[in-house]
Amino acid sequence: MTTDGQGPGPLPPGWYADPSGAPQVRYWTGRAWTERTRPDVQSWVHGPRLVDVPGVFAYGRDPEAAAAIRVSREARQRALRYLLYAPLAGVVLAVPASIILTTIGLNGALLWVVYLAAVLGACGWAGGWVPVGRVLWEQHGDRVRALAGAAKKRKAPPPPKPDMWLDLRQAGHVAAASRLDSAADHGELTDVDYVRVVRVIRQARGDQDRLAAVAAEIEDAGPHAWLHPSGQRDLPARLGEHDLMTGQVRLGVASASAKNPATHAGQTFALDAEVLRTSLLVIGPTGSGKTRSFARPIVELLGLQTLTNMASVVVIDPHGDYALPGFFDVDIDPLDPDSQWGFDLFGGARNPAEAADRLAGALLPPGVEPEADAAAHNGLDAALSWFREREGRYPTLKELIAELAESGPRLLVERLRLLDRPALVELFDGRGDRKFSMRQIDRPVRVRIALPEGAYPQAARILARLAVSQFVQTVSAPDVDRSIFKGLVVDDAGRFVDEYVVQGLQRARAANAGLILLAQSMREFPEDLRATVFANTGCKAVFAGIDPQDASYIADFWGKQWVAETTVTTGQENTTRSGTITGPPERSRSVKSMGRNAKRPGQLLALTGGSSVAQQRSVSTKPVERYVWSPSEIINEIPTGHALVSLSTAEGFRTPPVLVDLRG
Repeated sequence: MTTDGQGPGPLPPGWYADPSGAPQVRYWTGRAWTERTRPDVQSWVHGPRLVDVPGVFAYGRDPEAAAAIRVSREARQRALRYLLYAPLAGVVLAVPASIILTTIGLNGALLWVVYLAAVLGACGWAGGWVPVGRVLWEQHGDRVRALAGAAKKRKAPPPPKPDMWLDLRQAGHVAAASRLDSAADHGELTDVDYVRVVRVIRQARGDQDRLAAVAAEIEDAGPHAWLHPSGQRDLPARLGEHDLMTGQVRLGVASASAKNPATHAGQTFALDAEVLRTSLLVIGPTGSGKTRSFARPIVELLGLQTLTNMASVVVIDPHGDYALPGFFDVDIDPLDPDSQWGFDLFGGARNPAEAADRLAGALLPPGVEPEADAAAHNGLDAALSWFREREGRYPTLKELIAELAESGPRLLVERLRLLDRPALVELFDGRGDRKFSMRQIDRPVRVRIALPEGAYPQAARILARLAVSQFVQTVSAPDVDRSIFKGLVVDDAGRFVDEYVVQGLQRARAANAGLILLAQSMREFPEDLRATVFANTGCKAVFAGIDPQDASYIADFWGKQWVAETTVTTGQENTTRSGTITGPPERSRSVKSMGRNAKRPGQLLALTGGSSVAQQRSVSTKPVERYVWSPSEIINEIPTGHALVSLSTAEGFRTPPVLVDLRG
């Protein structure tokens, strides 16, 4: 293959290694290279990865290089210090050691050999000589051998890449493995295909009959096997860098700030579904980048995992920030005349009581009196139960309003009439052949719900609250499929979160689900729910420009830590000794009388005795409590384009706040 623009000549059109040397494949038309590229799946699969702490991008990190880095400058200094200790220890302990060794029967040269070996072994173990020596030999071994006159050892050829389809070949399904190898060689296998197919193969491991059926499907469909219902094998575009092997999306680079933990400072920062299981709270004003730089890559991650049949995602979109063509399987937009998707008013409810509870919670305004709240719930429950018993189904929006108009609570009827708009009636009652029910997230599906904020602001709030509560209701159901991660992304979440949703945050974690709540300020959340929102979201992200009240609340949540405070006090003490002034006889006088005459010109004075100045310096260290990130630091030390992020896993591991450059 040539790279001078003439191309490889007789090679047929297809995907080949990029002539520029980049780790990707490029499409050759038979006459010229095109701009179409794909990742080199084989290099990506076998690329270096190191999974150690949450929040660090695993792909591209070489475990051996990371081990060498761990042998830090401090470790080398410690090894050198114990190397100097060895002769001193040998001299100091020689006499007592010889007495002890003699008593156990060692004499002569053997005694000193054992003694020296014990001293060197103890100092080497305490000083960490072995790992430091190994790293130094790897770095300088060739130079040492050259100086010693030995021939440089030729580097061994790199080992062959591991078989990507070893399970199939070991089970005797060579044809299926060869079909996938051919697709990878010609650039027809994407990273989404690889993860999707490998997942099915691993699920069939150990079951020969099932594995045979899997192999037959691969021979028939190749990389298209078990394709997502959308037919897509990738997203139309990727804003972020993804590693589907570990399920991570790269968000930026952790700054080298002294406040960042050593495990993250300078490392590439990433999120995955494992930390999203604990839910994520994002606080940042408009324009801070929380949607484009933070939420959008997370939506991409969940969308890609949906295409691998491992996740489903629902996005509540108040401002149209996620209106991305081809990104979603279900795009619900009440104001879009071309939209063909409706919304099930009672989706996710297993019985009329649940349907009434969710609908009443979405309809009623915040701060409603307990009596009115109870009346609305009871009225809806009775109406839905009666209608379903009579008709065998739930009522439409129009039928429900008519059912409650005569005897239902007045407040409930008034709130329901906010939805009685042509576009919303079409959304809830029309489009029956393509009506989305929240129960459908039990299979891999990507859903966007656009809110009609401009035309119907109160109705938009009801729709959002209904969708969010239905999501929590669905993932909390005992029969939910927990093998599929379910994610909910809510912009302007403070207006759409109620007590039921906040309580459901904890249940979502156990159901392999997570909520990503974005808000401009904590003041958007009801005051009585703020503490619970913080407690039930394991991950937090704060952007530049938040107000002092939010900063104070967040600083208190992250808490304080004990640090050593060193105080250095310096002072000066003057000591004067008495004496006499020596000069001409008539000028002699005591030192106390020198002040006025000492400055006269031509006067020669000599002071016998003298004075001294003593410098005093004291150092004291004491433990004090300091904020991990103080309110002032949160306000003033988060630069534009950065975010302060803390993570948590379902197992309870937490990371300290990490300052991340989202443009890095």
